[in-house]
Amino acid sequence: MFANQSSRDLEYNNKSVSPIDEYVNAHCEDAVDLEHLGRYTMGNFELEQEILQLFCDQCVDYVSSLKTSLEDPEGWKQATHALKGSARGVGAWRIAAETQVAELLMGDALYTDRVSAVHAIGFAVEEVAGFVKLKYA
Repeated sequence: MFANQSSRDLEYNNKSVSPIDEYVNAHCEDAVDLEHLGRYTMGNFELEQEILQLFCDQCVDYVSSLKTSLEDPEGWKQATHALKGSARGVGAWRIAAETQVAELLMGDALYTDRVSAVHAIGFAVEEVAGFVKLKYA
């Protein structure tokens, strides 16, 4: 064992499940409300998968837009509003809630709050991406 390596690290090295995957398995089962999404897909598994994959791909662009709009109030408002609507459409309630709060963070005094919001939204996006990966892999 290396000096900086714990026995827990070695356990993960011998498993096919990483610590991140383990977290996702334990905490992300409710990242997407499949009952809500199912109302629009009529239970079509392939359609759910396609919609959620498109949503995840689009989230990367939204988070990037948020990062570049930290000092652009109009860009910030557009990016948060669009992501909030998309998240509500697919049943990604945590992303919707985080962006609803972020949408109100206007003004120079709230710059650090916007930075924190980007991190929170990014984490919620990762949860959804992990859920999609596990559910549809």
